[in-house]
Amino acid sequence: MKAMAGRNPAHFLWRMEGDIAVIQLSRPERKNPLTFESCAEMRDMFRDLHDADDVNAVVFLPNGGNLCSGGDVHNIIRPLVAMDMKGLPAFTRTTGDLVKAMLGCGKPIIAAVDGVAVGAGAIIAMASDLRLATPEAKTAFLFTRVGLAGCDMGACAILPRLLQTQDFKHAHRAFVAKERPVFEGD
Repeated sequence: MKAMAGRNPAHFLWRMEGDIAVIQLSRPERKNPLTFESCAEMRDMFRDLHDADDVNAVVFLPNGGNLCSGGDVHNIIRPLVAMDMKGLPAFTRTTGDLVKAMLGCGKPIIAAVDGVAVGAGAIIAMASDLRLATPEAKTAFLFTRVGLAGCDMGACAILPRLLQTQDFKHAHRAFVAKERPVFEGD
């Protein structure tokens, strides 16, 4: 078994409150975007959680009023748009492996959503077992807006299960916590 207390990740905030692990992204001035490094480091942390005996649950908390603004424009989006076809699968594996590690960590994950949770931030919330949102929470799937339809971190698999629908005519817009999207057949 592994002990998670005392870990000090370089690319996100981590602390233990009793047997609860608390994660916050650490760039509130930019609304907490993910970078290649933070994504890989979180993936590895969730893989380690599977064998952790000092963690019984994980909570993602917002930082500075936002959960996550998605992939960092300078560190992820711009390089992805410039990548050749050979480079894209490595990135897709890394982000997909974060979601797989979250789903396979064996610990309940709670996402406390405030402010924006868009793109990769929306996927972090979706991959969590429980999502709680403030009235100010805003969720959107922005992958196609930046030409990354193939880099959806599992949204195409997770979203239909969560919404219990295949009707995605509204998926292009943001949803705020005060509303519930209405789908055909509701």
